[in-house]
Amino acid sequence: MNEPAPEPFAILRVAVQAAYPSVRAGLRAMLAANPAFELANEAADVTVADLEEDSSNEDWPPGPAVLLAASPGELATAVISGDTPRAYLLKEATASELAAAVNAVAQGLVVFDPAIAALISNRPHEAPLLLEGANLSDREIEVLRHVAAGLPNKGIARELSISEHTVKFHVGTILGKLGAASRTEAVTLAVRGGILPL
Repeated sequence: MNEPAPEPFAILRVAVQAAYPSVRAGLRAMLAANPAFELANEAADVTVADLEEDSSNEDWPPGPAVLLAASPGELATAVISGDTPRAYLLKEATASELAAAVNAVAQGLVVFDPAIAALISNRPHEAPLLLEGANLSDREIEVLRHVAAGLPNKGIARELSISEHTVKFHVGTILGKLGAASRTEAVTLAVRGGILPL
């Protein structure tokens, strides 16, 4: 008796989204080495996106995606849509980890890097409504207002006539004082706590 012919090997169309050409080229090279993937510019099954420091959920590609961040905190407060498969990885993910995430997302799964998963599991589900003891200085509140307006560090530095390094220092201090893992969470906590007006 003849055995049934094997199912044809499914090729996944994968698009790459990255601000820097060198990063984009590196990700495309990693993916191109896998015979299960076909690189596409659009209309892909899965998008691999390298996230910038100031990116928000609105900047993320629609549909199934593998999101790469520089640190766990950048993705720790991500809003996970139940019907949108996504993978949340760090930028140092290996080619095999990236491939596994792409395949998992294509199957409708949500994937977390262990460091991101650990950070999420250790954070409270609800942000506090009062931020007693935050003790933000006038300058920090000023910086936070510009963060809430969506300005990147360079834009804030220009508006306040200070260096970008000083802005980064203030943003780091703000995150620490508010107990926030990202700029987005810091703004949300500040609004809920009455530090910033709606």
